[in-house]
Order: sequence, then C-alpha cells, then structure tokens
Amino acid sequence: MKQTLTGFCGIRDGLGRETITLDFEAETGGAQLVALTGRNGRGKSTILDNMTPYPVMPSRAGADGLGAFSYYDEVYLPENHKELEWVMDGVRYRSHLVIRMNGKRRTEAYLHWLSEQGWIPMRLPDGTVSDGRMDTYSRCVEGIAGSGTTFFSTAFSAQQRRQLSSYRNGEIKSLLADLLRLDAVRARGERAAEVQRLLRAGLQTAQQQVLHQRQQLVRLAAEWHQLGGDDVRAELARHNRNVAAARLDAKRTALAALRADQALAATHEARRAQLLAERTATLAERQRAIDALDTECRREGAAFDEMAERHAQRASHRETALASLRAQRTTLQASLEQVQHAERAARRLPRWRTVVQRRAALLGGLHQSLASAERVAADLRLAQSQRAAIEREAGQAALKAQELRQRFMLTAEVPCAGMSLQSGCKLLADAHSAHALLPDASAVAARLNAAHARLDHEIAGLRQQAGQIEPLRAAVARAEARLARSRERLAGCERLAARCALLAQSGCMLTEVEARLAAHTQQCIAAAAEEEKEYGAQRRKIAELNNRRQKLARPCEAVQRIDALLADLPATFNAQALTQAVAHCEQASARLQAAEQAQLAALREQERARELARQEAQQRRACEAQERRIQQVAQHLEQWSLLNKALGNDGIIALAIDDAGPELSHLANQLLLACYGPRFSLSIQTQLATAKGELREGFDIAVHDAHSNATKSVTKMSGGERIWINECLTRAMALYLARADGPRYATLFSDEADGAFDAPHKRRFMAMKREVLRIGGYTQEYFISHTTELSEMADAVIDLERYAT
Repeated sequence: MKQTLTGFCGIRDGLGRETITLDFEAETGGAQLVALTGRNGRGKSTILDNMTPYPVMPSRAGADGLGAFSYYDEVYLPENHKELEWVMDGVRYRSHLVIRMNGKRRTEAYLHWLSEQGWIPMRLPDGTVSDGRMDTYSRCVEGIAGSGTTFFSTAFSAQQRRQLSSYRNGEIKSLLADLLRLDAVRARGERAAEVQRLLRAGLQTAQQQVLHQRQQLVRLAAEWHQLGGDDVRAELARHNRNVAAARLDAKRTALAALRADQALAATHEARRAQLLAERTATLAERQRAIDALDTECRREGAAFDEMAERHAQRASHRETALASLRAQRTTLQASLEQVQHAERAARRLPRWRTVVQRRAALLGGLHQSLASAERVAADLRLAQSQRAAIEREAGQAALKAQELRQRFMLTAEVPCAGMSLQSGCKLLADAHSAHALLPDASAVAARLNAAHARLDHEIAGLRQQAGQIEPLRAAVARAEARLARSRERLAGCERLAARCALLAQSGCMLTEVEARLAAHTQQCIAAAAEEEKEYGAQRRKIAELNNRRQKLARPCEAVQRIDALLADLPATFNAQALTQAVAHCEQASARLQAAEQAQLAALREQERARELARQEAQQRRACEAQERRIQQVAQHLEQWSLLNKALGNDGIIALAIDDAGPELSHLANQLLLACYGPRFSLSIQTQLATAKGELREGFDIAVHDAHSNATKSVTKMSGGERIWINECLTRAMALYLARADGPRYATLFSDEADGAFDAPHKRRFMAMKREVLRIGGYTQEYFISHTTELSEMADAVIDLERYAT
C-alpha cells in the first residue's frame, strides 16, 4: 500500500508539509500490528482516513463514516490530490482523487488496475467504467471491495464511532443483512415492496375513481329529477310565444301613427330653427362689442397698474436717497462731537508713553530679584540634600565604630585569654584587629560631624534669603497688571489721536450734506405733483369705457321681437313619445325572442332528460365493474404485502440473523476469552419481550457476567465494559465476514479505540487484536494510540515526527 496526499489541511497543520508520501509496504516490512504515532494534531487521523479507497474520511463524516462529507472542507490548495495504491484479492489498484477549488468546485475520481500492459481504467462486469465521475468511481470501488457500510462497521474503527448497542432495529438488521450476503433476498423484498406500493397506489386511484363515479351517479340522478314534467313545460313555452307575437303587432301599429305626426311637425321646426339662428347671431354680435370693451378696459387697467408700479419705484428710490443723506448727516454730527475727545487724547499721549516705560523698567528689576531668590532656593535644596547624605554616612560610621568597640571588648571575655592557646585563637586575633581600626572610625565620625555643623550654619542663612521669594512673586504679578493697563490706555489714546485730522473735515462735509438734503426734498415734492396728474387722466379714461359697456348690457329690441315670433309657433313634436314607442316595440320583440328561446330550451331539456337516463344506466354498469376490479387488486395487495414482510428485515432476514447469531456470539466470546478472560460471554437476541410478555422483532446484546451470575443488556453495562463488548462483537463480525464468500478484507484499521481503557485493559486490547489477526487470517492492522506502551507492543511503528518540517 502506498499513499500520497497533497493539499490536505490536517497534513499542513500537523506536519507543515504540502505533500506527504508514505510507502506502507516499505515502512512496515510485513509486520502485523502497525502503530501510527506522533503528537496530537500531527495528522494521524487524516492519513488513516485516507488509507481506504472509499471517497470519505470516516472520522470527519460521522454516522460511522457514512454521514454527510465533503473534501472541500479538508483541503486548501486550488488543486488537491489523493493517490492510493491498494491490493484486493491479489490485484493491485490505484485510486486517484483530484479536488479542485480554483473557481468552481469540482471533484474527479479515477480507479485503475495493474495489468500486464500497465495501469488501465477499471471496468465492472455490468459495463460500469471509472471515467472520472464520482458516482462511477464509487460503484467501481463497491463492486470490488464491497459495501462501505459493511467495511466501516467491521474493518474500520473510526473516532467517535457509534456502538452497536445504539443502533436502531432497522439499522442493525440492514448491517447484518449486508454481512450475511442477503442482498438477493433484500432485492426481492424491495421489488415486492415496489409492487406493493404500485398496487396500493393503483388501489387508491381505483377507489377514487369509484368515488368519483358514485358522485357522478348522484349528480345525474339529481339532474334527471330536476328535469321532471318536460312535456308540460314545452306546451307552456309554446303558449307564451303566441302571446308575445300578438303584443308585438299592437306596438308596431302605435309606432306608425306617431311617425305620421312627426312628418307634419317638420315644417314648424324649420321656421323655429331659422328664428333661433337670427336670435343667436344678434346676441353674438352684441357679445363681441361687449368683449371688445372688456379688452379695452383690461388694457387701460393694466396701464394704470404699470404706471402705479413705476411711480412706486420712483418714490422708493427717492426715499432711499433721502434716508442715505440723513444717515450721512447723523454720522457727521456724531464725528463733530468726538473732536474734543481726540484732541485731549493727543495732548495726553506723551505722558502715557512715559508711564509705560517706567513701569516696564520696574517690572524688569523685579524679575531680576525674583531670579536671584530662586537661585538661593535651589542652593538651599542642594545643601539640605547634602546634609541628609552626611547624616546617613555619620550613622553608618557610628554603627561601625560601635561594632569595632564590641569586637575589641571580646579580648577580655574569650576563654583562652592568658593561656597557651591565645596565639592560635582566631576570635582574639579578630578583636585585636578591631582595636587597630578604632582610631580611623573615630576620625571619620568627627569629620562628618564638622561637615554637618557647617551645612547647618549655611542652611540657616539660605533660609533667611529664600523667605523673600513669595513677596517678590506677588510684586511681579502686580507690576505686570499695572503695565498691561497702561499699555491698553496708551493704545486707546493713539487710536483717538490718529483720527484728529479726519474729524477736522467733518464740519465742511456736514454743510454740503445739508444743502444736498434740502435740494432733494424739493425734487420729491415736484415729482409727486406730476404723478398725481397722470393718475387723474388714466382714471377718467377707465370711467368712460365702463359707461359704454353698461349701455350695451341693457335688453336688445331685436332679440325681444324674435322671442315673440317663437312664442306664436306651435309646440315642438314630442320625440320622447316616439322614442318610447320604439323602445316598447323593441321590448316586445325581445320578449318574443325570449319566448322562442324558452320554447327551444324546453325542447332541449326534454331531449337532455332522455340522455341523462341513458348516461345513468351506463355509469352504474361501469361503477359495478370498477368495484369488482378493486376487490381483485385488494386480494393481490394482501398477497404481495405478505411477501414483502417475509422478504424484509422481520422475515427471512431475521431468520438468517437468528441462524448466524450463534456463530457471531461464538466468535465474540472466543475474543472475549482470549483478551478479557472467562468473566463475560454474550448472545445476540432478535426477539424481545414486551411489557405484556409477548415477543416482538428487535435487536439486543445480552451479556452474562460469570462473577455475579447475572445476565443483562449491554446498554446497562459501564462505559469501558460496553466498549469491550462492542469491539469484540465488531471484530467477530469481521471474522464472520472473512469466512464468508465475497470480498475479503486483508487489513483492519483502528483510530484511538483504546482511549477509555486503563493500562491493564489496554494490554488485553492488544492481545485481542492479535487474536483477531490469527483467527481471521488478516495480514495486518493499522492503529492509532496515544499510549506509548501499546505503540511499543506493535510489530512496526510509523512515527510522523520524522516527517514534520
């Protein structure tokens, strides 16, 4: 077996590689138990999941490797590859999957087998060829290696795989049916179920048709009863038609008389039309004269409005000019009042300049004094820090002198004083050396005390000088405020003095503005008088036009004469009576037509009643024939239902599972005895007792405990014991499958199946693996375990740490 993975996220994240190639045949050298080792996250599960030709990674898919799975979530390159060479029944195959993610996602899958001519595409006996499509690839793989359900349930133990005890009845029986090669029975059962479904659908359709036919019979009977007495209805319709024809003849006679009267009144209508035309022409001419006068009045009114607007604009311009002159006069008068203030400011300007100079000089002297005081304060802080350092150094010198005196006093206290041991006593030698150092320590202390006294005298003088700093700061602030006020007053005086020359011209300008104001006032009075004259002339013209229009609005003599002639003419012919007569004739004609249609409808209903009677008899015969066919289909449906149940999971398949149950139990118990001892033994039950004591189809694994001499369901056992039972039963199924006909798996796979075991049970688990390989005749098993002891018990180890970059 040889594997190459390119672009898988698990390999990139775990090993830091884009591509990895593993030659398992060269790595293992024919070993039976092969361990994949490495730290968590090294990609072990990714490699193990891809060691099968099935297009799925079982640890990622869930549902025991048969759930929803997509390679696109496990790769990251634009083009990714999975290449696997594997052997089945002595034939070498090569699977090549290409997962493309550059733009549109697409997966291509190819399966080749090695012949004497080289690698050629796989072709099944039914003609299926691996042409790159995923569905043909999957069919080819299952045609060679068998169903993926059986493989992942017996030969591949993925992470988080469901235990057999958690399978539902239908799921476990489907799995065992695949295991027992009952595909033919299941296929016949599916065909029987399909026939049953078709018969049931046909039966429902037939029943609906019978129901519809019965409804048709009821409807036909109701319609036939509604059409009862058709002969009497036809005779009544004939009589109504004769009465309508007589009424139509009477209405037509009355209409002819009215049309004769209409011809006589036509001459009177011609004269009336002539007089009305003359009256209309007279009124139109009079209206045209009134419209002309109205147009002239509107034109003169518009001219009056235009003149008023023009005069208003002129008046507005005059008022604007007058307001401007008055504003100039007010401004010049105010300027004359400020002349005295400006002259006084010019006289006081030299004095304020002198004041500003003196106060600036005073502020400079205060700044210098303040700087000197701040330097004295800095010297004071420096002297204080030096005194503190001397105090610390003096304290240390005093402590050292005291220590030396204590060491020297030991000369009189040591036990060897005055004895022959005195010359070799180290304590006495140290005391004499301390006596030699005492004068130096005393001199240092005296020097430090003198320096401390000198600094105390210096600090006292500096404190007296530094006490003037706060009064100096207050004096500087007051001097700065006085200087700012003096500069502000000097600036005001300079501004007023600069305007003296300009204010001196205000008198001449005021005289000129007053003269212009008087002349403009006279012009305004003259213009107002001229405008009033124009208003009077326009008002007189408009009044004359209004008088002429009032005369035309009075009654006209020609119109009154025409109205008298119109009154002498006879009354107008009553056209409404003629219209009513025509309408009555049309109504009578419509009634005659309706009576004729009613007579025709009565004849048709008579014929319809005869047809309904014939249809009812025919529909009744068809309904009875359909009911006989329904009874026949129901009988066939019962037979096929019985056949479907017999060929289903609860029929022959259940019996076959019952027959295989002892063999599976024997293999599982053999594995339990080899790796766990004689404590547990199991049996497979396909019929379970209900609460009423009756038996029903089901599935359960009963486990007998030799220690407690009790039998209980595997679901009632502890987690670790349940894993033991599940693994033994799963491997027993694999052993049973190895003895049967069909595809034979030579390799087993296991991914961290020992995680819930303690150390002793882990070793027994390895013993079970070897027993499975021995009994089933398997070539080898690849497994993943994070227990170092189990990895060391393997025949070969593939350490992924060697492949990490």
